[in-house]
Amino acid sequence: MKIIEFFRDMFGTNNTVYLNEKLFTNATKLAIEKFAVNVAVNLISGCISKCEFKTYFKNKEIKQDEYYLWNIEPNKNQNSSEFIQELISKLLKNNECLVVEANGQMIIADSFYQREYALVENIFENVTRKDFTFNRTFKMSEVLYFKLNNEDMSILLANLMSGYNELLTMAIGKYKRSGGRKGIVRLDKIATGDEKQKEAIQELFEKQFKTYFESENAVLNLTKGVEYEEKNGDGNKKSTSEMVDIQSLIKEAFERVAQALKIPPALLKGDIADIEKVTDNFLTFCIDPLVDMICEEINRKRYGKDEYLKGSYIDIDTTCIRHIDIFAIAEKIDKLIASGMYSIDELRRKLRDTLIKKDWSEKHWITKNYQDINSLEGGDNNGEANVVNQTAS
Repeated sequence: MKIIEFFRDMFGTNNTVYLNEKLFTNATKLAIEKFAVNVAVNLISGCISKCEFKTYFKNKEIKQDEYYLWNIEPNKNQNSSEFIQELISKLLKNNECLVVEANGQMIIADSFYQREYALVENIFENVTRKDFTFNRTFKMSEVLYFKLNNEDMSILLANLMSGYNELLTMAIGKYKRSGGRKGIVRLDKIATGDEKQKEAIQELFEKQFKTYFESENAVLNLTKGVEYEEKNGDGNKKSTSEMVDIQSLIKEAFERVAQALKIPPALLKGDIADIEKVTDNFLTFCIDPLVDMICEEINRKRYGKDEYLKGSYIDIDTTCIRHIDIFAIAEKIDKLIASGMYSIDELRRKLRDTLIKKDWSEKHWITKNYQDINSLEGGDNNGEANVVNQTAS
């Protein structure tokens, strides 16, 4: 398309077009939806990319090739954080995401076609990544296929947001008009005479007055027969009500996006009141379902039924999402060790601290006051337990 045809298609056939007005209108319709959705998607994908993918063999945690693949380098062009963020972004925006394995690398498809069947495996064709298209088909058992909902959330959300875009455009227009300068022009018969005079009047209205109104300081030269009277008053002062209307619409749009993606609205808008409760809600209703779906797909495709039942699987640790202040939870750390819930090294791993890797740091410890309830009758004369510190590997 030629450049002149592009502008004619965009602006129509008018002789004079004000570029800033046209771009402002189009940008306004897109900005609120894209901004709200991108903030939400980036929040979710950024949180999940912080999680640790733990791998287990016969119920014992190990760090081998599969661990490195998901936590460090899934492919030659992406680290794990970039890979997971792209996976989640595609899943949330497109309602589905396809990951294929090629030469030991995990590749996220940019586009594909799925041929669906009722009783046999679905087939994926025309799988493309950037400028490369795989010259083969993939069976469902050969890929990781993630699907969010039965209905495409992005389409439903776009239809909803279009209404807010129109309302926002109207509110912005009202705001601009509320502060606009207004006046009255009087023309006598001399000014409405011949064609040359009419062209001068048209030039005055379309260009000179526009420049005059938009300038901070300006002088306007009026031709003979033209009288202009400025109308100033309370009506041309910007009130806060129009700005409140705009803010309310943006707030409402963010809340609808948050509702669609199961994010607490306060968290998406950046409110910090009751942040701990809000974060718990976010992890429970938004992050955990996504993480569970990813775990299930990885386990059933890359491990299988037999290995999974024998204790070989992958698990995503979402506790990494929270920022932990070790001084604020010092008493809780002591309780977890004293009850035998975690070893010292296990807790240090969760705190992202260096592991000690000594025999005593890998054992589980329990204090005297923890004992079997049935052994209370066998205590000493003071009723205290006779159970000594126990260790377990």
